Amino acid sequence: MRVSLKVSGMSCVNCAKAIEISLKKLKGVEEVHVSFELGRVVVSFNEDLLDVERIKGVIESLGYKVERVEGGPKDMQILIFCWLSSIAIMALMFWHSPYSPYFQLALAFLVQALGGYGFYKGAWSSIKARVGNMDLLVALGSTSALLYSLLAFLGIIPGEPFFETSAFLITFVKTGKFLEELAKDRALKSLRDLFGLQTVRVRVLKDGKEELKSLQEVFVGDVIVLRTGDMVPVDCKVLEGSLEVDESLITGESMPVKRSQGDRLISGSLVISGFAKAKVEKTFSGSYVNLLVKLVEETLSKRPKIQRLADKVSHYFVQFVVALSLIIFALWYIKTGSLSMAVNFSLAVLVVSCPCAFGIAVPLAIVVGVLRSQKKGLLIKDPSVFEKDVHVLVMDKTGTLTEGKPKLVNYVLYREDALALTCNMVKVSNHPYSLALREFCGDKRLEGIDINTCKEEVGVGVVCGEYVLRRGEEGQVALYENGSKLAEFFFEDVIRKGAKEVVEFLRSKGIEVIMLTGDRQDKARRIAKELGIREFFAEVKPEEKLSKIRELKERGLKVGMVGDGINDAPAMAEADLSFAVGSGTDVAKRVGHVILLRGIEGIRDFFEIKERTMRRIWQNLFWAFFYNAVGIPIAGGLLYNKGIYLRPEIAGLMMAFSSLSVVLNSIRK
Repeated sequence: MRVSLKVSGMSCVNCAKAIEISLKKLKGVEEVHVSFELGRVVVSFNEDLLDVERIKGVIESLGYKVERVEGGPKDMQILIFCWLSSIAIMALMFWHSPYSPYFQLALAFLVQALGGYGFYKGAWSSIKARVGNMDLLVALGSTSALLYSLLAFLGIIPGEPFFETSAFLITFVKTGKFLEELAKDRALKSLRDLFGLQTVRVRVLKDGKEELKSLQEVFVGDVIVLRTGDMVPVDCKVLEGSLEVDESLITGESMPVKRSQGDRLISGSLVISGFAKAKVEKTFSGSYVNLLVKLVEETLSKRPKIQRLADKVSHYFVQFVVALSLIIFALWYIKTGSLSMAVNFSLAVLVVSCPCAFGIAVPLAIVVGVLRSQKKGLLIKDPSVFEKDVHVLVMDKTGTLTEGKPKLVNYVLYREDALALTCNMVKVSNHPYSLALREFCGDKRLEGIDINTCKEEVGVGVVCGEYVLRRGEEGQVALYENGSKLAEFFFEDVIRKGAKEVVEFLRSKGIEVIMLTGDRQDKARRIAKELGIREFFAEVKPEEKLSKIRELKERGLKVGMVGDGINDAPAMAEADLSFAVGSGTDVAKRVGHVILLRGIEGIRDFFEIKERTMRRIWQNLFWAFFYNAVGIPIAGGLLYNKGIYLRPEIAGLMMAFSSLSVVLNSIRK
């Protein structure tokens, strides 16, 4: 069984790691994927050995909440209280009264208890899971500062209390996390809308009355009511009324479209205006939006190589920081004999070194990249595609570079009524050539001439008494009467819109394009010439496509493949990076790493998003590394003799805004 749970309270990727490690210890758990970015835990398990309640219990025992929306009014109230209390403590430092220290002590303890509660929960979870995280460092730093101030206040140790340090430390970090969540919510709004669709209520018509039902209570054949502002919950067909819908969340198409009686509605579309009754064609489990949600969940549960490396560094870095803060404390106490100074430097190192920025540098950039791809009509099936470089992109011709259907480009009439006869004969056939002729006749508004009853004969063509419409010797279609040729029709496969621009773009990026096709040499040469493709291979069988991919890889090249048919699937599976055209077969889409819902124009969008995503990842990692490389020595007192040092609360502020800077860099356009 597979279950997906919404979990709140995770403050960084190491929290997600703690949940993953704890769940994997349960007998019966087969696979665990934790998405810190979306706050989701997906678990595959054996129902005979384990149940959902046990899984929930383990997660909640670590201090997290299952199926609860975080960031509500209560969190805002606590943050406001922390700010007011911290400012009051600072003001009381300048108000000389015998009661002032007592007020500072009381407020500091309240901030620690209320504002620090979440950090303590996260710290305890990390200790139980043996995975260090941001909460552990904040809890250690703020508690140490408060404990030192209390002991100094009671006269047990020498020095002056600094209650403002622990209070401002908690306040600054909570503020940074609050702003970080706001920025992440904005970046992931579309994905949250998708996942939130599972909780919507649907208006179902029953005996002429509207009844509100959950998605699980809506079945095929039910009639639902849709109004302005509604999100279409399931795949359905309009029975009456008309709507203007925004399908950008699903297809990436930015312009609203009109849907009226007989038109199909895609689940996940947003009703911009109008009113309609629609008949349910698929339940939620089978609807397009649910398939998309599952695909996004699976994509975000996978970790690219660079993210696995960052997670590993983040895990061990916490242990290093705790040890380093103890060493700094000992060195300064031995050097100066000042307990207050030693505590300050030790706390500053402990707080400034939080690995949160390093931990979210990769996953957040990946999530934003996946989201932007989805908005452009690109379905990313594995986030590791952003890491993959391509030297050569092999493209199928028919259905990929071309429309995959013939179009009438020329004809010759040997008898005046031949065209009208042909327009009538093709009405009984759905052969691609017949469809192309019907389209031409429709565009020219040619009615056709009524002749004897026509029928389509396999291997012969369309037969109407003495008239026969069939393939000629050179691939054209000809109309015959008792063996005499009355007309000839010439067809060509039409190049897809934007194909030439895509080829030019790839070449500008240093990616060579090779065309493979099973079509004839002359047709392949014409398409290659029009598109500016230098190298092509014609009359290639499916197994030969696979061999060609392997041959290119043996030359040390990174090879990409674009295809749409069953015959392309083996080659796509062999390629380092594969694209499946959205209008292609299910087999090709199953094999492809990226599905191009809007056609091959999406290839350009993919490479632009890929380049931007990897650039943001490296920028984030550089900033996180640079921040720690500069911050730790200063916090440890390396420049103290020059009058440059960090108080613990300022270190906390720097830590909070280092994480925020990574978030803002990831979501910026």
